[in-house]
Amino acid sequence: MSARRKQTVGIDLGTTNTVIARNFEPLRIEGKWFLMPSAVAFLPNGSTLVGKSARRRRAMDPKNTILSAKRIIGARWHSSYTSQFREHYPYDLLETPDGGVIFRTRAGLVSPVDVGGEVVGRLCELTNCPVRDVHAVVTAPVGFNKERRDATSRAAANADFATVRVIEEPIATALAYLNRSSLKYAFVYDLGGGTFDAAVVDCSRYPFRVVGHGGDPYLGGDDVDRTIAIYVADRTLARDSWDLTNDAVTFDRLVNACELAKCELSESEEAAIAIPSVDPAAPESCGVIPISREEVQHLTLDLVRRTFVICDEVLAEAGVKAREIEAVFLAGGSTLLPGLRGYIESYFDKRPRFDLDPLSVVSMGASLAAARPAVSELLDSCA
Repeated sequence: MSARRKQTVGIDLGTTNTVIARNFEPLRIEGKWFLMPSAVAFLPNGSTLVGKSARRRRAMDPKNTILSAKRIIGARWHSSYTSQFREHYPYDLLETPDGGVIFRTRAGLVSPVDVGGEVVGRLCELTNCPVRDVHAVVTAPVGFNKERRDATSRAAANADFATVRVIEEPIATALAYLNRSSLKYAFVYDLGGGTFDAAVVDCSRYPFRVVGHGGDPYLGGDDVDRTIAIYVADRTLARDSWDLTNDAVTFDRLVNACELAKCELSESEEAAIAIPSVDPAAPESCGVIPISREEVQHLTLDLVRRTFVICDEVLAEAGVKAREIEAVFLAGGSTLLPGLRGYIESYFDKRPRFDLDPLSVVSMGASLAAARPAVSELLDSCA
């Protein structure tokens, strides 16, 4: 009798969204969408919301609606990750006895690992993904140290998978594309909601080798949203003498509105932000602030340039020139940013590949890693 085939899944536990894939296919919620917002909200009545319903509460109850927890998962209280997070988000954070970070919410103390576990567990329920006797691979940014990688794996393990192992996000992306490619050198450009990862992969033999990698844990779509929000706030102050930055809750609403406008600009040339919807106390004269795709492209140019500084460093570490890269693979929803693909094409002198959905490609690659023993050397075990 043949041995029963091991059940496996790949998980992209993202800063903004989380995706689960099995056998190279993202699992869909109710047969429709596959993205689960990485959001958890604690309601006054004691109940908890996860995903889209939680994310919708960000503007009305920001201190009890946890988003972007991945930015500080496994981080130390005195680290730069935590100090930056405290500057940018309205949450009530405390130092744990062992020097870690925890959220204080109306539901009590909640760790970033708890938040990640809630998201993965709920996504498994909504996609009818079994966890018993299932072996999972979860992805983590290149820049995560062992402590942060272990915290990421614990978050996934909270969903009760049989085992959880970790693979770096750019490697997962390369695996997804290399499932249907044969190259010498490939470059993975992964710009997600909270992090930027880059890697040079030597594909001349299998399993392939990562010969250079780098990243920035504080560079992604969240930063784009805040950049746009600051611009809109400055325009509102100059035009209407109304300051949207005085109150943290109001500014967080503005960031949320700017994120929606950014997404709209991926399909249209112009979007509008209604200031009275952001701040009900604002005078009627504030009205609407229009913003164009061209403006966003200009506003985010410095952020884009930061990614290419990292690309320079990664290529130098690998000892590879940009012209030697045979293919550029894109991952992360922020690669939809206006103008970005043109900049990438200019940098590498070749058109980047996005024939796999950048929103799900990381989870798809992780699902391959979970199913293929040959790539086990690229994975970290979770005890």
